[in-house]
Amino acid sequence: MTTTAKGEARRTALQDAVIRVLEDGGPGAVTHRAVAAEAGVPLAAATYYFASIDDLLVSALLRVTRQQVELFAHLESGSLADAAAVLREWVYGSRASAIAQYELLFLAMRRDGLREAADIWYRSLEEAINPVVPDPRRARVVALAIDGLILRMLWRGEPESVAEVEASLRDILQSAVT
Repeated sequence: MTTTAKGEARRTALQDAVIRVLEDGGPGAVTHRAVAAEAGVPLAAATYYFASIDDLLVSALLRVTRQQVELFAHLESGSLADAAAVLREWVYGSRASAIAQYELLFLAMRRDGLREAADIWYRSLEEAINPVVPDPRRARVVALAIDGLILRMLWRGEPESVAEVEASLRDILQSAVT
């Protein structure tokens, strides 16, 4: 499908609206009608650009994943303090995107159409860790621990400060190399 600038703007508005609907109501709240209303576009636009709810969810997942991959790419070249600042900003500054990422990952457990897109997120995290932890087995363990840290930050709001996130990352890395 070839899209015009107006069409691309509508697709982006719909993807952004999915993120907000997911944050507020979870995957069950994502309908063409709810997303169109949140995006401020006609219902026909939502069904035109995204024939099914899965199409809409995959598109939103890929968009959030691209943002996350860009974030993780910055982790490769930065210090631990930089990594902590990036993670903290993503979880607390882009909370809707972070929540949407996990909602969509959980949904991918039940919908095969979302699995490949969801896997990109985990691969990007492991790839960002590889320069710091070159052993693939340990890098996977570190990625799993960071994933748990992100979930804890979303759920409990802790650790909260960049220094606390950095300390947690330091603990994760130290436990992976000992």
